[in-house]
Amino acid sequence: MQPILDIADLSDRTHAAEATAEGSALFYAFGNFCALAAKPDLATLHAMNALKGRPRDQVGSVTTTPEKANRVFDWDAVKLPWSALMGTMADLQALGPIGFRGPAAAHVPAHLTVDGTVQLITPGDICPSNGLIGEVLDLIGEELLYITSANRNKHDTHYAIGEIRKEFGHRDDVVFIGHRNERANRRRYPHHRPCSTSIIGFQTGELVLERHGSLDADLIARVAAKHGLGLSVVAHERLPVRRYRHPLPITRRARALAL
Repeated sequence: MQPILDIADLSDRTHAAEATAEGSALFYAFGNFCALAAKPDLATLHAMNALKGRPRDQVGSVTTTPEKANRVFDWDAVKLPWSALMGTMADLQALGPIGFRGPAAAHVPAHLTVDGTVQLITPGDICPSNGLIGEVLDLIGEELLYITSANRNKHDTHYAIGEIRKEFGHRDDVVFIGHRNERANRRRYPHHRPCSTSIIGFQTGELVLERHGSLDADLIARVAAKHGLGLSVVAHERLPVRRYRHPLPITRRARALAL
């Protein structure tokens, strides 16, 4: 079984970044849950879909560092007031994990877009995974990575890295990196459930809640209203939180056992 690395350890982060740059699937701590990221090329997309049991050409989302996030979108095609939208997005990212869909910038690969739009998933500004993703991007010379849920069942996203390891740890083309104390980390996100992000679309000239996930719709609406924007809700059913029979916290001892 593959070891679980410590995202707070710089050498572990470098090891995970190098493995990802060489083509491994990166299962990693992402805000208050976990995600799967990999290189953004088409062959890697096919490999990740095979890993998860998905259709070969199913489109993925993208992630990047906070410094590069604005480059994901084509701002000339955005019909909302730029300053209001940027303020809303900044406030939501300060809270934690969130997703945005908007017009794709020209450099975003076509296999990571749908009808000219791209879906950016970010862990929020305070997540240490931003440093890890920055290392991967520096190594491969790219602006973004492919990202998807860390699971086989899209409705049941993992928030415990040890549970993901049970599913995928036997493979030699994966790498795992998480927190020593996942429960303490989740307490840093009091507004979020440990499940896939809520997603806000802005490609149609209005803010639309396309997926009601970790961040509550009412809070998103209040943040948008602060900047003079309304929120149209089309996703009324909130995503569930995975239930574990015996959740495994990644403490120092658990990490030592994993190694």
